[in-house]
Amino acid sequence: MRETGMSINGKVLNVVPLDTIGINGLDSQTNPTALGATWFTKADNIVYTEGGKVTFRKGLKQKSLDGGAKIGSMVEHYNGTLNKIFGAISGNIYELDLTDVDNVFTNVYATGGSTSDWQFQNFNNELIAFQGGVDMLHYHGGSWDLMKNNAGYTAPSGVTTFDPSCGLGYYGRVWAGGITEEKDVLYYSDLLDAHKWSSGSGGGIDLKTVWGHDEIVAIHPYMGKLVIFGKENIVIYNFPDEPTDMALDEVIRGVGCVSRDSIQAIGNDLYFLSDTGVRSLIRTAESDKLPLKDVSATVKDEIISHVKASTNVKSAYYYAEGLYLLSFVDRNVTYVFDIQYLTQDRETPRVTKWTFAEDRHPASMLYSEDYGLLVGQHTGRVAGYEGYYDIDYSGSSVYVNNPYTGSLSTVWMSLSPELERASILKRLIMVISGGQGTDVGLRLYKDFELAPKLSPTFKLNPALSGSPHLWGASTSLYATSKYAPIHGLREHSVPLSGSAKYLRIEMDGVTKGYKASLQSLALLFKHGKTR
Repeated sequence: MRETGMSINGKVLNVVPLDTIGINGLDSQTNPTALGATWFTKADNIVYTEGGKVTFRKGLKQKSLDGGAKIGSMVEHYNGTLNKIFGAISGNIYELDLTDVDNVFTNVYATGGSTSDWQFQNFNNELIAFQGGVDMLHYHGGSWDLMKNNAGYTAPSGVTTFDPSCGLGYYGRVWAGGITEEKDVLYYSDLLDAHKWSSGSGGGIDLKTVWGHDEIVAIHPYMGKLVIFGKENIVIYNFPDEPTDMALDEVIRGVGCVSRDSIQAIGNDLYFLSDTGVRSLIRTAESDKLPLKDVSATVKDEIISHVKASTNVKSAYYYAEGLYLLSFVDRNVTYVFDIQYLTQDRETPRVTKWTFAEDRHPASMLYSEDYGLLVGQHTGRVAGYEGYYDIDYSGSSVYVNNPYTGSLSTVWMSLSPELERASILKRLIMVISGGQGTDVGLRLYKDFELAPKLSPTFKLNPALSGSPHLWGASTSLYATSKYAPIHGLREHSVPLSGSAKYLRIEMDGVTKGYKASLQSLALLFKHGKTR
């Protein structure tokens, strides 16, 4: 930590500005005593502004009536004329009308499956659905049906029951894999025809000749290539637009994907969940391939523990804010990877965690250009990522605002370069933008003690009209002109007492419907005498 001096009331105090405190996000992996102040050891329900300042995540606002059971998957489908959103609830397909919160979901098809774990793929104005152990579905001509009921359907040669667990509509064909009979055979349809698998140019590729023995988990496009994820291996093909001429580009052994629905395309990269954490597929075109990047290195043990305990994982990429969201559905925790900012020393996205009341936790997620980030919840509600309350709808145009808590904790910070010297604590100065009515709790811990030595609480009350106001601070220093009037700045000065060698700061903020951002921290103290 850099240290400067300040004269207050004729007394010279040491000042440590903590403007970059926690800027790298959460690290629960490294021993906290070995981390610098740019890391947090707790970062719940927070995100970062473009300037790297800590702020609340947005809330989840209910956009539909309760559907009775969790929405296990969602998809947006445009058939050339109409834009529709479908969701899977209790094994059935529902059409989700989000134009009015009072609209009732329409049960459009009883799938025959027992779960809502469908993967949807848009292809050639159709919508195709995959779930392991169940016949494929398709939305064709304005209605849902089993694909095998289509008049032109032909199953792959030698396959009795074609029930793929994953699929892809890309490169002019539908690709499918993970069927009960042959879990490591990749099947592909005829060109521009999702119904023909053994006629025309449809066919299959037995991956046992490539990776030995594995089973297909997911199929995904990547920079003009075709990627097949197994549980323990990854196969990449070139020239997938003509399957008979496809060339094997690479086999990545020892790393696979444990969840089909964890995969997201992010720029020229793919993020996916392996049994050792979140990985990035970015590779080089050179003969010496780069290793897979460990995206979740700072929370690796946490992720691995959730992988071992959870079989239900969903993800989304929220383009508007550059966030990769990974939800462990039955563990009530969502990890948020900020793709827009890579930590300087580790070159990984900074990480925070989101938690919700159990019935609001994401059971599925969808990014829509029309609606933004949508969350399918456990009660069958759809919620939009907006505002700064978790908002429930109780009917008759009545909404219930539910506050939630954003929490952070710093590492143990050494106040003096010499361990034998304690520092006399004088004051903690915080500058916070916005957050009208937000209740803030502050806890300060000294010298590795388990109980806080100071626990003040205060309420944020910035100016809500006129020019932004700043109490007790320089407007030029904090550049108030860049903040809207509703996001006025306020300086909070907390007197401290006693002495310490090490200090840890925890802060909780309870939302009241307004964005609040921590702009800066500064610690004022005096060096004690050398012992």
